[in-house]
Amino acid sequence: MNVQAAGAARRPGWPGVLAVLALTAALGAAFTFIPWLRAHGLYLRDAVMGHGVAGQWWRLLTAMWVHLGWQHWLADLLAAAGLFLLIGREARAGAMLAVLFACGVAVQLALCRVPSVGWYGGLSGALHGLALWGGLRLLYGGGVSRVLGVALCLGVLVKTWLEQSWLAPVVFDAQWGFGVVRISHAAGALAGLGLWLVQEWWQRRRGGPPA
Repeated sequence: MNVQAAGAARRPGWPGVLAVLALTAALGAAFTFIPWLRAHGLYLRDAVMGHGVAGQWWRLLTAMWVHLGWQHWLADLLAAAGLFLLIGREARAGAMLAVLFACGVAVQLALCRVPSVGWYGGLSGALHGLALWGGLRLLYGGGVSRVLGVALCLGVLVKTWLEQSWLAPVVFDAQWGFGVVRISHAAGALAGLGLWLVQEWWQRRRGGPPA
């Protein structure tokens, strides 16, 4: 089977992209602007790790949707919209949403191993993972898709290297007014790469086209 043709046939188009974007926007808005959800959704290290098996583990699943204000929420939403539109050329809408969520959870699990990160919220880590996974997926296409894939992959790798987050996991950003958890970007990128490798292995084992 021609991989390029198969990928083109599965493009989600506007309905799929808009549906995924609407769900992302709605979840982000709910956990950002509804006080109860925000208070119980934000990643708090002590709440998750400080009570053993009775810890508030659900925060690992919800922290990605919590933002620190409307500007933070809007910035992540615009980034997600751009990625959905680009990656949607070669991937299903459902696959993109699944990767975003999986990378977000992977980021939270990684942050549990970083004591200097006491709290965290936002999609930036998950978006780095989606960007790298999506860049690799775009390489299946031809022409513009392949160029976009190379650009996305290089962009994520260069940004991750320049941030040097393994040396300074959290860096205060005066423009935002809070500490940016840069280590989440690296963790997300690694998660995206890992998901792509697992998907490659699974598809080769099954002998089918990429999802």
